[in-house]
Order: sequence, then C-alpha cells, then structure tokens
Amino acid sequence: MENEQLIPVVDFSAYSLDRDQPDQETFQVLIQEVFKAFSTIGFVYLVNTGIPREVVKEAFTKSENFFKLPADQKKPFTREKDNFGFVSIELEGLNPERPHKDLKEAFNYVPSTISAIEKAKKHGISPKFLDSLHLLFTQAERLHQRIVEVMGRGLNLQDPMMFVKAHNLIGRQGNGSTLRSLFYPPTSDYPTKEGQVRCGEHSDYGGITLLFQDSHGGLEVKQRNGNYIAAKPIEDAVVVNIGDLMQRWTADKLVSTKHRVLMPFSEEGTKFVRQSIAFFGHPDDEEQIVCIDGSNKYPPIGSNEYLQYRFSLTY
Repeated sequence: MENEQLIPVVDFSAYSLDRDQPDQETFQVLIQEVFKAFSTIGFVYLVNTGIPREVVKEAFTKSENFFKLPADQKKPFTREKDNFGFVSIELEGLNPERPHKDLKEAFNYVPSTISAIEKAKKHGISPKFLDSLHLLFTQAERLHQRIVEVMGRGLNLQDPMMFVKAHNLIGRQGNGSTLRSLFYPPTSDYPTKEGQVRCGEHSDYGGITLLFQDSHGGLEVKQRNGNYIAAKPIEDAVVVNIGDLMQRWTADKLVSTKHRVLMPFSEEGTKFVRQSIAFFGHPDDEEQIVCIDGSNKYPPIGSNEYLQYRFSLTY
C-alpha cells in the first residue's frame, strides 16, 4: 500500500511519438502500469514519450523572455473570456481558503482563439513566443491522445478509443484544451504574506493534465493519508495527472488528486525563478460526460458547462 502512494515512473517507449504503432510485446505492460498509477495516486511520470527536448526548452526560454517584460508591456495581452492570454501575479487563487491569491503569473495559449491571437499580434506580442507555445501544444496534443487511448484500454472500455474520439477537436473551435505557461518569480522580490503560496491546493478541472517542469521543482502531491509528497523534477519526464472531470467520467475508478506549490523553504530557494508548462486536456465542448460504467454515480454534465463552472470559481 505504501508503494502505491509514491508517484511511479513509467516508460512510455512502447507507444512513444516516435512510433507509428505500439510495440505489441510491451504495450500491455504500459497499459497496466498507467492504469495502476491513475487508479491509486492519480499521478505518473512518463519517460521516453518522444516529445523532442528542444521543443520543450524553446517554450521555456521564450516564456521566460515574455514574463520578464515590464508589467505595462504584458498588460495588453491580459486574459479575457476566451481563456487566451496573460494572467498577472496574485490574480488567481486556486485554493479559496487561502487568505491571499497565488504568487505566480501565467500565459494561456488556446490555438482556436484566432481573434485573440490576432489582437495580441497587433499589440506586438513576440511571434517567436507564440510559435514556441504552438509547437509544444501540438506535441502535447499527440501525446495526450495516446495517453487517453492507453487509459481506455486499461479500463477495458468496449470502445478503447472512446476518450480519443471525445477529444477530437483539440486545438480547434469546440474544445477548451489549453497550454498554460507558468512563471513563479523569486519570492525574495515580494513581501511575505502569511498563508500565501505560489499555487494553492487544488485538483485540475478536466480530463488529464500533462506537466513539463524545470529543474527547480516545487510541486507537491497529496497522498491518501493526507500528507503531501514532492513531485521532484525528472529530466525529460512528463508528469501526468487525472482531472476532476475524468474521475467523474470513470465513476471514481481513476482519481483526481490535489496538488500545490508552496513557497521555497531555503533562503537560496527564494532567489530562483520557477517555471512549468501545463497542457490541460478537456473533452470537446459538446461531449456529455456520463459515467462509463452506467452507474450514474454522478449526473451527466456537458464538458464545457463543467469547465465554465470551474472557471467561475477561480477568477
């Protein structure tokens, strides 16, 4: 039982993006390992995914360049209702029980929000920044679809491609999947506020999340016993976790787990920037989320209806 509460490292090479088809000799082992991770702690490290290291590195570099711009130069790109754009520091509070909002900035990239993207370009946003996010979005989408296929097979769904088909519109109109670049400035630059954190305790909203971390880390994941453990960075690994909508969809067979990013504990740690980039996979807007086992443990709900409800609690 104790081992189930550690975040497992799973080799994804059997279905790496480098492959056209899964390796039949090791695919079943991959399916079983991913299912075990998602049905226990709800988190997994995937290694050998096939996402090129340079694509991730470029998105981090161009993101850092954007976030280090003066505040007045970032303001024209502020996030609006279409969920594209810049989120300034201390605007979000992912744990409403915390006395202060989170000490972080973010930039949301949603390829289908064409008018918002054009508006940002007119205001002078770096094309190279947007290009780097778009390239990583494309790679993350491909990996996302392979992961949800693996999940469908692990759940022994009658149609193992059901989750893949339910995310058919990723990157286009009718799907809210988002790539989010996150920037945690050095905490030494800000006055200490009692009870403030970099990212409050929360569970993700949607289907699954793919997270790319820098080397500094800070992410913590809640175990079933209530204690938090560090999700320390592993080079070239993608951290993947289950969201609330997927737990609901699977009638609790897969679990959505709370996580957070606290302030650095060491004086040295307060001087560092922390970055991460998350791909939030959501089912298509018109998808009706109905418990896969027919139990109606949770009432049916529209994918977009649920997403907008969760946004309303955050902003």
